[in-house]
Amino acid sequence: MTFFWRKQDKIEEMLERYFEQCDKCFQGFEKAFRTFREMGQGEAFEAAVQSTHKIESTADDLRREIEHTLYGKALLPESRGDLLGLLEAFDSLPNMAETILFSLRCQRIVVPDLIADDIQKLMDVNLQAYYLVRKAVDNLFHNPRVTLHSTKDVDMKESESDREEREVLCKIFSSDLDMGTKLLMKDLVLLIGNISDRAEKTADRIGIIAIKRQI
Repeated sequence: MTFFWRKQDKIEEMLERYFEQCDKCFQGFEKAFRTFREMGQGEAFEAAVQSTHKIESTADDLRREIEHTLYGKALLPESRGDLLGLLEAFDSLPNMAETILFSLRCQRIVVPDLIADDIQKLMDVNLQAYYLVRKAVDNLFHNPRVTLHSTKDVDMKESESDREEREVLCKIFSSDLDMGTKLLMKDLVLLIGNISDRAEKTADRIGIIAIKRQI
């Protein structure tokens, strides 16, 4: 990692564990949403939600440990600030995944057949946005010269998500669904789209850090 001196390998290891835990969180999120689509609200879905919650909580604990460690290490203030800002931005992604699952569970949401495929397509696009920003993080630490290229991929995926959101929202509000269902589906669409929005903001921060490293 370009951020660290050799004696600070511990921070590098902690960061790798944190990002791996975030990946597990999104894998759990994807599994939980697939269970919701295939089986609806039930024991399997509840178990998947609880499993994802535990993984996200572990990621939170790791993030806090990293933050405390950073303040006690001899990093340059600018490098410390870059890492803290990156962690804060990235942490919003697993938080958003957990928020979506709890919304599905607590509101007992049932996606109408009319838009089921559209919702799945939107979810797929936003999952791709997460994995693209994860790739950008890896590039920042291990292959910084291609970082800016990978952040552009995130931007493109966020734009694709925006298009999908607009299309499904128009489909929802031009349908014969009752207004309560329309509003629930609107909220769900916007929540899912928030993943790519947050991925884009994180990618912007990654891009700034990468540019600073090249100056």
